[in-house]
Amino acid sequence: MGKCGNVVSSKCLGNNKGAAECLEAIVAKMTFRRLLSGTVLINKVGCRSAFTSSKPDVNNPNWLRVGLAFGTSAFLWALLFKQHSTDVHEYKVRNGLE
Repeated sequence: MGKCGNVVSSKCLGNNKGAAECLEAIVAKMTFRRLLSGTVLINKVGCRSAFTSSKPDVNNPNWLRVGLAFGTSAFLWALLFKQHSTDVHEYKVRNGLE
């Protein structure tokens, strides 16, 4: 019996396939199994992002980033309230309430 990696393959023996087709099937199976085993290994090991050189220091925050985050949030809330008041005014004008 022919061996396919660690699994014995008897599919090629009972068929009328040529030896080249049988060999292609075995190689394709081995390659696919190797790809899967590599991804499992990578997932178990994990990987660190290439863009992070060190862990963030929680005792000394980056105040520029904190300010930008809160500033952006405040700006978006202001836009939301402005848009809402504009929409309410337009609704009242259209329906003759104002």
